Amino acid sequence: MILLDCGNSRIKAQWRRDGTVRASFTTLYDTGWSARLAAWLRPIDTHRAAYCSVLDPARQAELETVLSERFDAAVERFVSVPEALGVINGYADASRLGDDRWMALLAAAEIAAADAIVIDAGSAITLDLLRADGRHLGGAILPGFSTSPERFREIFAFIDFDHPDIAAVEAPGGSTEAAIQLDYARSTLERLPELVNRWRNAYLPDASLVLTGGDAEKVQRQLDLSTRQLPDLVLRGVDRMARA
Repeated sequence: MILLDCGNSRIKAQWRRDGTVRASFTTLYDTGWSARLAAWLRPIDTHRAAYCSVLDPARQAELETVLSERFDAAVERFVSVPEALGVINGYADASRLGDDRWMALLAAAEIAAADAIVIDAGSAITLDLLRADGRHLGGAILPGFSTSPERFREIFAFIDFDHPDIAAVEAPGGSTEAAIQLDYARSTLERLPELVNRWRNAYLPDASLVLTGGDAEKVQRQLDLSTRQLPDLVLRGVDRMARA
């Protein structure tokens, strides 16, 4: 089976057979990205694909064209729902939790088997609190380490940044607006350790930290805590859903 994680900045893909990763692929969304994806898919001996996506409509349409031409109808897209595989979505409107964050939570629930804080460090950095009983407590969304406030607003173009829920709050956010932490006076480098330590002490004092994303190593250096890095965490969640 082909698994795809279609994020804000790049696509990651794996070909898995019998529980083993046989091949991997990644590409940025520059000119020709969909052609490169199609070329990678072409010789692989599989007839099924599963994915999650946070793409804008134009790129999503381009992706769907590639997948439909290669797999016809044997394609599954997994989205954020109120509950799946023993994990309970902490958002009031479950569909608004990013599909990639939901897949990461599903993977972390299987891997950690205990309280966990899941951090995905990419162009946006997301932080999610997950109890051992499967309850998601909400989280935070911050600009990536190299992401300007302007680029961050582009990524979340569907958000009203004048919404009253967008503020530095004490509790983990249960909506996209309440989760956004945009402090122009302080960098993410400062804010992230503060949030992790505050919320870990207040909600999940024994939580393990599960890291993914291109800047996971940088996050690890900022936190004086034991962490586990899994670059393919989102893909593991897609795989778990596909196996369910």
